[in-house]
Amino acid sequence: MIRDCLSEAEKHRLASLSFPAIGTGNMGFPKGLVSKLLLQEVKDFSQRRNSTHLKEVAIVVHASDTQTVDCFVREFRGQTQGYTWQSSQGSGQSQHSKSHVGQSQQPSGAGFFGQVSSPSLGVYSMQIGHMTFEVSSGDITKESSDVIVNSSNKDFNLKSGVSKSILEGAGLKVELECSEIVRSPSFQPCRMIVTSAGSLPCKHIMHIVGQNDPEIIKETVYDVLKNCEEQKFTSVSFPALGTGQGGASPSAVADAMIDAVVDFVKKKMGPFVRSVKILIFQTAMITEFHKSMKRRVGEGVEEKGIFTRFKDSRSARENFVMAGEEFAPTVFQLCAESPRAVSRARDWIKNLIMKEQTEKTIKNPYISQLSQGDVEKLQAMQRELTVRIRLEKKGPDSLIHLEGLSRDVLTADSLISNMVLDQERAENSRQAAFLVSSLVEWQYKDHSGTMVSFDMFTNYILEEAVRDNSKVTIKINNEDYKANVAHKRAVKIRGIREIELLRKDLKDDTSVSLPAHWDDMKGSLLMLVPLTTGSKGYNDVEKEFRKTLLTDTIITIEQVQNDPLWKSYQIRKKLLEEKNKHTNNEKLLFHGTSSDSITKINNHGFNQSYAGAHGAAIGNGSYFAVDSSYSARGYSKADAQGIKHMYLARVLVGDYTQGQEGLIVPPAKASGQDAELYDSVTDNTSNPTMFVIFNDVKSDLTVPSLVYQYFTTNSICMCKGL
Repeated sequence: MIRDCLSEAEKHRLASLSFPAIGTGNMGFPKGLVSKLLLQEVKDFSQRRNSTHLKEVAIVVHASDTQTVDCFVREFRGQTQGYTWQSSQGSGQSQHSKSHVGQSQQPSGAGFFGQVSSPSLGVYSMQIGHMTFEVSSGDITKESSDVIVNSSNKDFNLKSGVSKSILEGAGLKVELECSEIVRSPSFQPCRMIVTSAGSLPCKHIMHIVGQNDPEIIKETVYDVLKNCEEQKFTSVSFPALGTGQGGASPSAVADAMIDAVVDFVKKKMGPFVRSVKILIFQTAMITEFHKSMKRRVGEGVEEKGIFTRFKDSRSARENFVMAGEEFAPTVFQLCAESPRAVSRARDWIKNLIMKEQTEKTIKNPYISQLSQGDVEKLQAMQRELTVRIRLEKKGPDSLIHLEGLSRDVLTADSLISNMVLDQERAENSRQAAFLVSSLVEWQYKDHSGTMVSFDMFTNYILEEAVRDNSKVTIKINNEDYKANVAHKRAVKIRGIREIELLRKDLKDDTSVSLPAHWDDMKGSLLMLVPLTTGSKGYNDVEKEFRKTLLTDTIITIEQVQNDPLWKSYQIRKKLLEEKNKHTNNEKLLFHGTSSDSITKINNHGFNQSYAGAHGAAIGNGSYFAVDSSYSARGYSKADAQGIKHMYLARVLVGDYTQGQEGLIVPPAKASGQDAELYDSVTDNTSNPTMFVIFNDVKSDLTVPSLVYQYFTTNSICMCKGL
């Protein structure tokens, strides 16, 4: 039918033709299949080069039908892989230059993804490190793997979809095993349990709590593989998690599940698991997994540095443009005594309209990370406000252009700025959590005595509590617990249940030693050690202070010894050296503050909420000065006794650039990578006098070393430092 429509359009010398998403409405045809067939037929028709009249084919989908839009966008990207589409000058004919599809342009070798092969129809296989990864259509109940995975509910008794097929195939014995585990007095809700296989050909069934969030699906797959390795299973088969009743995007799930396998191989978790299979009941869904596999051909999976692994784990974001909505024109009918009067009235209306119109362009690299839900919010914003919004996702050059009535553009600007700020905060938190997860792993003991790892963000919250010496609320099996990290215990908030916690160092902490000149901590996490007047240590730091504050009188200089802050700072320093490929990342800088902030800084380091309240000229962050005299100007405020305080701090300025008012994160580097930011900003890149460190989640970029207490000729002042 599509082919006939194209031929008829050419026969009748039509220049353009528009298709709806044929059959995806009341007829219920699969949207993925329709998008694939329609685009394939259009491409085939254009490649035959027998079209002299038909120049343009449009596919029209209602904006509210986001699922169909997504299917066509993904399919278009997939079908144009290896082709160049462009309009030729003059003739307007489409030119298509086909590349060698399927041939890898990247080197392969040990430690890399192997080529994607298809040993039989509907089966795709590739080598990932030491592991064979396979995707095929089929019935998971027929698999003879050591383990098959059953996506169930929190009570592990779900009998619908694939779970129903597994439980019915396994027989009553497995249902009773699940029931016995759940009803056991010692049972605590958990994310997975293992039973026998009953009547199925596999050896075991791993029942998991079903999820539809791709990030959680990734964590679940990783945990399953880790569990299999611990129990020395060699093969495991999964269904396409979350794509059934969960309604998750098949493309996102494919990426998430394969990412989990890649992470498992990267971390060299063990030698036992050698085979991972994905069994897909809906054959059309195999395409999404196949695409995800093909995108990885030739990529390395060997362990790299933290920052390298972080960047590699992020999929490339294709350029995306959301065109602004076109509004129906308003028609004015003017009647007057003369053409001149009509002209004056028309000009007056035009001028009035122009006065009420304005445009604004928002540029931010984090715009490229706006989700489909955010795009839908922008589309709704267009409908509710008299404003036209154009979104262009182009990596670090992403932008949103607004035009319309001034009041509505102002409203939209505020709403969009908050939306982008949420993305920045989420990304900063995710980066911090990712880094911490590479260094420390927090676990809890489940009902069976097995230690279960927390998710990445809970892991970060617990580690932050260690540094702050505080108690935090966390979730264990969707129930609230108050965690005491000092005692390694979590108590259920609505109950008396107590769970043991474990903190596991993933990297050798012996390399992060305390400074040799520190006094013995005697088991304490924080000590303030007064330096003796006339000692070498005192004279060295006094010299730094007096370079620009010659006449001020120093009362005391205290050495701030904070064990957790120092170790966190040293770890961050190593990571920054790895990321920036150089060691010139650290500076000794001054920070003036009030007496109210001293205790907070000594315990928790420099935080923008109390260490960045006085500066915003080149960004909203924590300010540090090259000269002590600069920090003394209005920042080192005297208390009731006239005493002032100032810190000499170690600061990881890293790669820095020029700052400007209003910045809440450093600007993006001109590297072409999404959200590849500078580490800090300064007032003058060639001759800096001050630096700004952003983000509370990166407070480990600074560490207080010494704190001075001093007074000027007119008032007593105190300064402190590390």
